[in-house]
Amino acid sequence: MSNDIQSLLQAYYERSFPTKEGVQVRNLVNITGGWVFRIYAFDVEYGPTEERQRERLILRICPADDARAALAHEFHSLRQLYDVGYPVPRALVLETDDSLFGQPFIIMERIEGQELWSLLFDSPEKKQQELLSLFCGLLVQLHELDWRSFVEDTTQYEMGDPYIIVDQWLRGARDLLEKSDKPDFLPIVNWLEERRDEVPCPRPSVIHGDFHPGNILLRPNGSAVVVDWTSLGVGDPRKDLAWTLCLMDFYKGAAWRTRTLQEYERQARSKVEQIEWFDVAAYTGRLFQAVSLLSGEREKMGLLPDAETEIKQEMGAVRRIYNRLLNKTSVRITEVEQLLTTFS
Repeated sequence: MSNDIQSLLQAYYERSFPTKEGVQVRNLVNITGGWVFRIYAFDVEYGPTEERQRERLILRICPADDARAALAHEFHSLRQLYDVGYPVPRALVLETDDSLFGQPFIIMERIEGQELWSLLFDSPEKKQQELLSLFCGLLVQLHELDWRSFVEDTTQYEMGDPYIIVDQWLRGARDLLEKSDKPDFLPIVNWLEERRDEVPCPRPSVIHGDFHPGNILLRPNGSAVVVDWTSLGVGDPRKDLAWTLCLMDFYKGAAWRTRTLQEYERQARSKVEQIEWFDVAAYTGRLFQAVSLLSGEREKMGLLPDAETEIKQEMGAVRRIYNRLLNKTSVRITEVEQLLTTFS
């Protein structure tokens, strides 16, 4: 398969970049990780023999049904973030024509570095705190960017309604559950709606949507780059933070959730108010993912087989997150309990 991809890339570069003399695609390696994209690292060499140039690049192919929109969104998000100085790879090519690989793709700069995930959790305590500080600092930096350049129309957020963001999210959550035929989750949305007045958003922020240490690459010089921007948007920073906290709890337990929240608050120089409401939303989102994946909807969700395998291996974490949700809301979700019984 990799040989086929390399041959197709070679033909693509010859056709699309005729000014690159003697262009040659080399060293293609499948480095797919995560749930959505097929990812390949490769090199492109070109130029006269005595002055050959080399670019180290990443190819991301998205198999999801809405791949064109998702990839276009990520490409333009990377461009915007790069322009304002946020540490992201340079986005180079967006190709929405799926004739080459069967799906659209983007090509971007390859960052030579190591995922923060293993570095953070496997390091000695002092180094852990240093890396956690770096991680939380990147999230705070993102949330402090001027959000106005990331939306086409700023007026909807400037009309003085502090509930516009939470109301949009609640409507979207209810629509998703109704379309996906998962009514067991609706009582949680009801619980959140009943407490909606407690969570006005004082200021919108740029949000990542899936900010975790696996999406941070650390270069040998210690600088960091943030990747995977398909979910970039403008919203309540507490929603972004709560998803991060949920993932830290899911994979590493409550102590890491607490450490992450405390470090975020330290760097943001303020306490995060009403984070518990957003915890409930994040826990519900993670459980909805698990139920959808293990009820045969992986391909419909545009996810790779590894997503289903990983969730099956993490049923203890699913149970832990469900217990967190029960403790906060006392709302039972039959589909989750059936899932836990089936895969326990």
